[in-house]
Amino acid sequence: MTDYPVDIVIPWVDGSDPAWIREHDRYTANSLQDNSSARYREWDLFRFWFRSVEENAAWVNRVHLLTWGHLPPWLNRSHPKLHVVRHEDFIPEKYLPTFSSHTIELNMHRVPGLADRFVYFNDDVYLSRPTEKEDFFRNGLPADTAVWGVIKNDDVSNFMPYIMLNMTAVINMHFPKRAVLKKDFAKWLSPRNGRGVLNNLYLLPWGTHTGFRNYHGAVPFLKETFETVWREEGELLDRTCSHKFRGREDVNQYLMRYWQLCEGKFVPHRPESAYLTIKQNSAAEAEALLNNKKYKVVCLNDDPMGFDFEEEQRALHRVMEARFPRKSQFEK
Repeated sequence: MTDYPVDIVIPWVDGSDPAWIREHDRYTANSLQDNSSARYREWDLFRFWFRSVEENAAWVNRVHLLTWGHLPPWLNRSHPKLHVVRHEDFIPEKYLPTFSSHTIELNMHRVPGLADRFVYFNDDVYLSRPTEKEDFFRNGLPADTAVWGVIKNDDVSNFMPYIMLNMTAVINMHFPKRAVLKKDFAKWLSPRNGRGVLNNLYLLPWGTHTGFRNYHGAVPFLKETFETVWREEGELLDRTCSHKFRGREDVNQYLMRYWQLCEGKFVPHRPESAYLTIKQNSAAEAEALLNNKKYKVVCLNDDPMGFDFEEEQRALHRVMEARFPRKSQFEK
């Protein structure tokens, strides 16, 4: 069956908004939290995200745009598929205001009118080739790639390895690895997992989950998974959402993805995404990935690295304008 609706959820923030800055500056991050400007800065590339969706995802039922309150001036709010959702419309009041992507992500299932199946995007994740609904859901289940990984870290200042370790611990508490394998051995060793099958074979002897491979792309979710995890681990999620900034003690939306994989609520799917961390002179590499017919999804990730922001912004804008030149109906 493919006659079910599939939505897209996309959060967006404009860290240059004076009103947002005033509210943000009322709070102070501690040494275990991430308050880097790279988490909030606006590259002025968001219109190209909408162009990529209009061009390559005709199947989408609704696009739920999650925002603190600000919106791009060029946005066509009257587009029939667009649903603008302020944080207070779906995040419990006790967690607001929030400057943590984790709080936003963990409460996505509360978005009014959200379909039972949805695909989560970050605003730096673009559809670079035409897609079908079946690229994200098959037989009503998320199309995903089940690959184990090893959590690694090369700098004590990194935040993500700690978060990944927290989530892996939760998964091990609920899903013994051998039970997962007994139930869904064919899914974890499916050739559709691509070269990730080699990871799984290598890590097969380990008695517990050692981590999971993330693809930094568009993630398909069942709304019921969020409801289940909130029911099972509400205290942990509540603690994460109470943090104004994301930090090492948190979990994030990947926990929901791992939960789906270990429950077996997925269909094996070959990964078709690419990931690039923006650095000095990265526009040419970004252009190559966006035009590579091997990938349907490309993530151009911002990171607090040392590069000339304005120079890279101009270069990436030229790349995106060339790749997605046609104005979408999401623009005025």
